[in-house]
Amino acid sequence: MSYNKKTDFIFALISIAFFAIATPISIAIKNHYVSLESKKVEMVVANNISLVRSNFEASIFMDTFLADSLATLITIDPDAAFKKWDVVASQLLSKSQHVRNVTASPNNIITYIYPLEGNESALGVDLSRIPEQYKAIQLAKQKQHIYIDGPVNLVQGGQGLIARYPIYSDFPYNKAYWGTVSVVIDYNKLMTYSGIYDIFDAEVAIRNITNTPKVLYGDIEIFDNPDIQHFINLPYGRWQLAAKYKLSDSAHLTFIERTILSMALISVSLIYALFFLIYKNYKTIHKAAMQDELTHLPNRRYIKKLLKKMSTKKEGNSFFTLLSVDVNDFKLVNDNYGHDVGDRFLQFISIKLQENVRSTDTVARIGGDEFLVILNNIYLPEKVNSVTQSIKNKIESESFFHNNKEIKPSLSIGYAIYNDKNIDIETLITKADHAMYLNKNANAFSRNNISETL
Repeated sequence: MSYNKKTDFIFALISIAFFAIATPISIAIKNHYVSLESKKVEMVVANNISLVRSNFEASIFMDTFLADSLATLITIDPDAAFKKWDVVASQLLSKSQHVRNVTASPNNIITYIYPLEGNESALGVDLSRIPEQYKAIQLAKQKQHIYIDGPVNLVQGGQGLIARYPIYSDFPYNKAYWGTVSVVIDYNKLMTYSGIYDIFDAEVAIRNITNTPKVLYGDIEIFDNPDIQHFINLPYGRWQLAAKYKLSDSAHLTFIERTILSMALISVSLIYALFFLIYKNYKTIHKAAMQDELTHLPNRRYIKKLLKKMSTKKEGNSFFTLLSVDVNDFKLVNDNYGHDVGDRFLQFISIKLQENVRSTDTVARIGGDEFLVILNNIYLPEKVNSVTQSIKNKIESESFFHNNKEIKPSLSIGYAIYNDKNIDIETLITKADHAMYLNKNANAFSRNNISETL
């Protein structure tokens, strides 16, 4: 594996490890903060549910007190009360919060109603003929106490809670039943005022548990193991208020979760980007240190490092040949055509050297017009001579052109064979150079390479 591939592979492994660690950490941080926010939301919901209970109790007590007051007036002086019915009823109604109308029903027949406008259809109705309402009247009569009924569907339309107060003409003996006084509380207004419609992070339900349990609002399943539970105390009886958290639909928690995940993603991305830039900068610096700027071939530092690795048993390349290649008469090219042409000529030579060796071999420029070539697993002199001669012949058969002028390359090549003997790399390079110079001095165009075998 080449150095670049090896470093890229290591970087890829580190990247995988980085994201493998960063991902669960980011999720853990997200879960931690969402858990903290969930507790805050639960606390807010619990406080709001408690406020709903308080609003129900306060409103119902205040409005049902009107029934008690009106019943007292009628009991003391019914003639005076009904003579000034509109005045008395309007005064009481002005002090209420959610009362839509008040009625007086002698013998359970609605005879007096205020305000009359909008409630005309209820006037004269015999409540004993409406089983749902008559049952509540009977309970109030039996208990001789105010009784909250509802929500019921009103004759005049809509829904209401009806506070019914039984009246007796022989107070305090309460044997002679006169009829009933009723205060009708607008159910929808009461529910809106209580704040129950503003609970978004929980499912809420209310049921009357005074006699036979009856669900007034919400689903009955909410009463199974509720997260929050309160009892709403009424003038007579109790309601049960229950709630279950529904944080999975919480817009606030969803926003928090997305915000934290976005911040984590940005943070992880920035850290990785910084890490990547450091790695790219390292590769650039390393490449500049290990690569020839002109030909983009490995340079002297790289080839010496590679030779040192190859000369060890661990690399598994114990046998190879090192070629020392020199371009003959390169100075004449520079002198006659200029250094720019000389540079392009060297680039031409580097390309041809790479084309005429195997992909497993390595070509390096070590300075000036000198190159080193590593032939992997070639160490028999006959084979080395054949390969060397082939490289020389093929390159020298090529032509380099400048302004229609042909320049024929000429090479001097010497080699040194590494056959796993105990020898240092500097000595190996020196041997190959020495063989190359012997070849150059003997005959620049000689096809008989001079070699030294280690």
